Amino acid sequence: MRGILTYFFCLLIGLNFLGCGEVEEDTEPILSVELPDRYYDTSESLYEITDEQVKELLNLNFPGDWYEEKDPELKAKYYHAVLIQQFGDIPAVHIVAIFYRLSLLADGKPTETSIEDLILRAKAHYLLWPNESNRKVLEDTQKQKIWRETDDPELFVKLYTETLMRQHGDIPEVHIVAEGQKKEKFGGWRIATDENKKEYVEYLRAQYVLQPTEYFLCRYNVFKEVVDNGEPFGVAISRKKETCVEGELEELFNLILENAGDNPE
Repeated sequence: MRGILTYFFCLLIGLNFLGCGEVEEDTEPILSVELPDRYYDTSESLYEITDEQVKELLNLNFPGDWYEEKDPELKAKYYHAVLIQQFGDIPAVHIVAIFYRLSLLADGKPTETSIEDLILRAKAHYLLWPNESNRKVLEDTQKQKIWRETDDPELFVKLYTETLMRQHGDIPEVHIVAEGQKKEKFGGWRIATDENKKEYVEYLRAQYVLQPTEYFLCRYNVFKEVVDNGEPFGVAISRKKETCVEGELEELFNLILENAGDNPE
C-alpha cells in the first residue's frame, strides 16, 4: 500500500501550482462512485496560522519572479502570500501553502504521508481551482481511502480497479492484481493445489507489470521457479528472503505459509 500512497503524493506535488486552472482532456472513468459534497469541504479544517501572520502575508510585497527564489522557506512564504492575496484568508489557501512548503523542503524526494493528508490537500486544490483534473485527483484519493477501509469485497475491487485503470489503462494485469488484493484483504491466499500456486504466481507477474521494480521481479522469478520445479512453496518463501531485497509486502508471505493448507516443508 505504501507504493500507492507514494504515487498519489508524487502526483499531487507534481501539479503546476499556479497553472491548475487549465482543464486537461481526459476520458470518463469506466467505473464511477458518486462522492457526497462533504468530501469537497475544507471549511472545518484546522491550520496553524496567527492573525499577525495572515496580516503580514496580506501585505507582503513579493517579487514578480518569486518562483525563482532559491531559499525554500522564502519561496514558500511568497507562494503563501500569492494565494492569500488572490483567494483571501480561507482554510484551503493555508492547506495548499503548507503542502507546497513541505514539497519544497522534500526537494523532489518521495515523501510518505497519510491518506487523510493527501485527501485534505487534494480537496483544497480542487476548491481553489475547481477544474476536472483536480476533481479527478480528489476523487481518486478519496476513493483510495474508501477501498482501503471498506468491508465490502465487491466495492473494494470496483474502486481499486478504477484506481489502477487510471494509472495503467484497462489491461488484464489490472484485474488480476485487484482480485489478488481482494483475496489478501478478505481471507488471504490459500495455496493448497498446483492450480492455486500457479494463480498466485500469475498474480506476482501482474504486480511486476504494474510496478516494474527489481524487488517485484525477483519475487516473481523465485516463486515461478519453485512452482515450475514442483518444489514446496516454503522453499520459495525462504529463497525470496535470501535473494530479494525486502519490500513492503513481507507480511503477506507469512500469511501465505500460515493459510497454505499443505506442508511447505
